Amino acid sequence: MSPEEEQKARENLRILSELREKTELLSEHVENRKQALEEEIEESLHEAISNARDSLEKISENIEPKLQNTIQERLDVLRQQMDEWKYDAREMVKDEIGKRSDALNQKLLDAQDARIQEKVDAIRDDVQSKIEEGMKAEIASQIESVKKETDAKLAGIKTLAMTGIGLGVAALAAAVAAFVLR
Repeated sequence: MSPEEEQKARENLRILSELREKTELLSEHVENRKQALEEEIEESLHEAISNARDSLEKISENIEPKLQNTIQERLDVLRQQMDEWKYDAREMVKDEIGKRSDALNQKLLDAQDARIQEKVDAIRDDVQSKIEEGMKAEIASQIESVKKETDAKLAGIKTLAMTGIGLGVAALAAAVAAFVLR
């Protein structure tokens, strides 16, 4: 081998060694950047999930007072109707037994009041349970639709995050390729 060829071989070996060092540095940089991107995406996902949970809690907090107000309004209407019926029933009973003795009157009124109160309580409880069941079903439906929207948005965020990672890796690969081709 001639000294010129030997010199050329040494120069090529030195260039290859430099390229190898640069490639190792670049690979290390790419790996570090990849890890940083993965951590950033994970943080973004956790934040999105936390925000979705907060939104669900706020929705629940907003719906519950409205539900209570609606139930209370309907119960008030029922109480008023029951009081009117109770009053009417008392008046009818009073008129009917007004001709009888005072002792009998008092016993019958007391018995009638107790029976009316039992019926009023039973009807009120029945209506209240029906109203609550209806409202619970409505709330469950609303929460389910909010969950579906949140899940859809979360899927979109995940897709964007994965696309970002893919683009970042592709850009790094392109940078490595451009660097190596120099």
